Amino acid sequence: MRKILNVLIIFSLGIVLVACGGDKKEEAISVSYKDGTYQGESAKDERGGLVKVDITVKDSKIESCTMQNIDGDGKEKDESYGQSQNEGLYKIAQQAINLAKSYPDILVEKGSPEGVDAISGATETYKQFIEACDNALAGAK
Repeated sequence: MRKILNVLIIFSLGIVLVACGGDKKEEAISVSYKDGTYQGESAKDERGGLVKVDITVKDSKIESCTMQNIDGDGKEKDESYGQSQNEGLYKIAQQAINLAKSYPDILVEKGSPEGVDAISGATETYKQFIEACDNALAGAK
């Protein structure tokens, strides 16, 4: 009797999981922009840093994007960013910089800022990147 009960519970859970799973195909976001090159920047964060982007649109699609991740002193964040902090914080800062470097490529791949998801460890830069992109592309719509 206990075996039958276990089988029924497992079977029921399987049905629930299949029913809740659904088809989760990613839908491409279709946005059309005016051709040209557009610049945008984010507001400064609490440390004075900001993100600047240059986005090129060709044939109504985002063809390329470059990003500058600027610190509070107006310099691009590089391998020296965060060195004045302890080793652990320096490593976290460097990891965030390296992860954020993929945002421009993801934007080109997805075709719009709405298609770019935050990367864990680089969420502050993500917010600034999206804001800078939205500001740049406002003139391209």
